[in-house]
Amino acid sequence: MPKATTPEKRVGVAALTMATGAAACAACCILPLAIPALALAGIGSGFALLARISSGFTYLAIIATAGAWIWIVRQSIRSRAKPAPATLYLVGAATALVAVAVLWPFIEPPLRRALGT
Repeated sequence: MPKATTPEKRVGVAALTMATGAAACAACCILPLAIPALALAGIGSGFALLARISSGFTYLAIIATAGAWIWIVRQSIRSRAKPAPATLYLVGAATALVAVAVLWPFIEPPLRRALGT
């Protein structure tokens, strides 16, 4: 069997070197750039999904917050005791956030104009 000639060996070594270099470049340079881009694309699609179903979550938040207030009043009447201040503060904060969520369609346009976007 004839031995491989020197030019054939050179081509093989060059191809192996290029393949190794390409693999190193992919691991070192391309992946750190591609992974954040893929993550941002996934987060963006998640936000788009949440934007489409946000009205359902807003209704759910209204129901949950109203239920919390009803529960607090009911427990206060039943036990004849005042609710803890921390409970009132937390449910009050939740009520304020739900109010902002409900009023957001009216808040957003002037806010965008004020920010210039």
